[in-house]
Amino acid sequence: MSHAEKFANEGYQISIIGKHFQITDAIRNYMLEKLSKVDRIVDQIIDMNVVLDTQKLDHSCSIFMNFIHFHIKVSANTDNMYSAIDKGTDKLIRLVRKYKTRLQSHRAKHISDVDIHVNVIQALKDDVKIINDEIEAETALVEENRYKLHEVVAQEKMKLKTLTHDEALMKMEITDDSFLIFRSEEDRKLKLIYRREDLNYGLVDIE
Repeated sequence: MSHAEKFANEGYQISIIGKHFQITDAIRNYMLEKLSKVDRIVDQIIDMNVVLDTQKLDHSCSIFMNFIHFHIKVSANTDNMYSAIDKGTDKLIRLVRKYKTRLQSHRAKHISDVDIHVNVIQALKDDVKIINDEIEAETALVEENRYKLHEVVAQEKMKLKTLTHDEALMKMEITDDSFLIFRSEEDRKLKLIYRREDLNYGLVDIE
């Protein structure tokens, strides 16, 4: 069951939520002490939301920080909640310092009236057949995942933003999104930037 405590701080609100985790005074004060370091680096913060979660031996700290035109999402997982808080806030501080000037900029970016439809798909397992009965169980699972069909289970909309390549890269770095579609400010073309498995980023021109 989730448990939330809210604190007023320098004109904005901090919300700390515990999921499968009881927030003690010690944890709350430790979290606020860590977040106060961020407050000393930047201003114009709208709010901050923290989710502390435990799943068996895994402890996680997720921090959501909102500015006027940007939001930052970071998360960290360890076997200890204090360590997870340390790693999560360290990531947050690194990103805030790196993009401090842009995060505090009042320059509003143009958002077009075009809605991008994003389909969420899942596999149709009933239509999958294992071709060779002699295939080992692990190999069969790999083949199943490769050839199974999918269906659309949800459709979402997002606004198409006009960004520079640097701004698109920044948005990928300060969130945990897997991809971003945007209109390039440099050449006015549609672009797709995505997160690669090696933690680098790929950029695709959409013709």
